[in-house]
Amino acid sequence: MAIAKHSNWHSGPKALDSYYVLSAEQPPADEGAVRVQPTFGDAVGFRDVFDLAPGFQVVTGDLTCHQEAFLTMPSDDSLKFHYRLDGVNEVVLRDRAESQMTRYCMGVLLSPPGSKKSEHYLQGEHERSVTLVCQAGFLREKFGTELTELPASLRGFIESGIIEPYNKRLAMPTEAVSAATMILEAPFRGRLRRQYIEARALELLVLSLHGCARQARETDTTERGLNERDIGRVRKARALLERDFTNPPTISELAKTIGLNEAKLMHDFKQLFGQTIFDFSQNIRMDEAKRLLETTGLSITEIAFEVGYEYSSNFTTAFKRRFGVPPSVARDAFRK
Repeated sequence: MAIAKHSNWHSGPKALDSYYVLSAEQPPADEGAVRVQPTFGDAVGFRDVFDLAPGFQVVTGDLTCHQEAFLTMPSDDSLKFHYRLDGVNEVVLRDRAESQMTRYCMGVLLSPPGSKKSEHYLQGEHERSVTLVCQAGFLREKFGTELTELPASLRGFIESGIIEPYNKRLAMPTEAVSAATMILEAPFRGRLRRQYIEARALELLVLSLHGCARQARETDTTERGLNERDIGRVRKARALLERDFTNPPTISELAKTIGLNEAKLMHDFKQLFGQTIFDFSQNIRMDEAKRLLETTGLSITEIAFEVGYEYSSNFTTAFKRRFGVPPSVARDAFRK
């Protein structure tokens, strides 16, 4: 059965039929969603496509490729915001050099209809992602023509539907990470789930537009004191934090390792990734803790130790600050 009969998903029906098939397990009809399964890269998992309003879709993804895979799809007339919560893949647009989508990264894409977009999925990568797909008419109805601080390409698209290429990769602020995670892990079913996802999707859309406007106000990274060498150093710092999240290095240790002074490291990290070093480290630890709560039988004390906390009370406080509930409640909710 062709996916196009159920949803006007952003990649176009022919491209979708090449890479996805309808899943035998579908969400309840009142969720307004269709579930598809990948046919590429010996992948397992799913994408759920939610038609929330005319011209506004949300696509959630949770899949793992067991073999390397390349996908090529034509662009359409929509603006897309892609939020990567886990996993890495590479994207090529209109034969340009590859760019990489990594954890806590937001991609913003506007490309002329019919232009090619290629994706490179790496073997063994587990992708967890959320994508907002927006038509110009929907954005114009929601926000009018008042978004004057947006980049010219996005502003022209919203105001008149004109498509000028725009492709940016931005760091996800903590609020966006939280909203995207809640969409992907919505705890409800049926109409409650649909309303919950719609509310979070609109929140995420507002945060994304704000992020694009903020990026447009700022000068290029090279003019903000971030030359290519500095950018490489800060990305190395981020990689070290991701690798050693259970016992992250201090800012002093991190600065010494990458060859920057502490003040510049903290400033450049916030400039490049949109969050402080502390917030970034905490988010990684809490996300791993939530995964362990949902997928293992470890006690809360054991999980606290696994993510680097000596005392479970400190872990509980940090978890509640991030997710709004203590870990015991989060585990009970998941099991139910």
